[in-house]
Amino acid sequence: MLNESKRPAIQAILVMDSRKTSLALRQQNFTGAWSQLYKAGDFYLDLSLKPDSHKAYLQGYLVADPSRLTQVEGVTSLHNEQTQLSAPISLTGSFRLEVPQGGAYQLEIALADQVIRLDHIEV
Repeated sequence: MLNESKRPAIQAILVMDSRKTSLALRQQNFTGAWSQLYKAGDFYLDLSLKPDSHKAYLQGYLVADPSRLTQVEGVTSLHNEQTQLSAPISLTGSFRLEVPQGGAYQLEIALADQVIRLDHIEV
């Protein structure tokens, strides 16, 4: 979606998923919440889903080497066939999206010099 420019796209690779961890070891107590860690080029992407009564919040944080911190500004897009959401990435590398309904989504993070892609996120 955002990758219509000439910026190279990097497919993020899942490193850790809290849903595959025993409930005794998990920090979240409510059903539906999860945390995932991805590696994409020089960045790590820390994602978490926090459900609320009628919606959920997808929160993300880009972690980078201090020399790359100036390159974390950009915009995040979460989309599927029914929904298109976007949010800016703060100077600290964080973003938050209010997701109105569950389902499968694609996430794209457009930075100054590249686009990070996650082709399937289940919310």
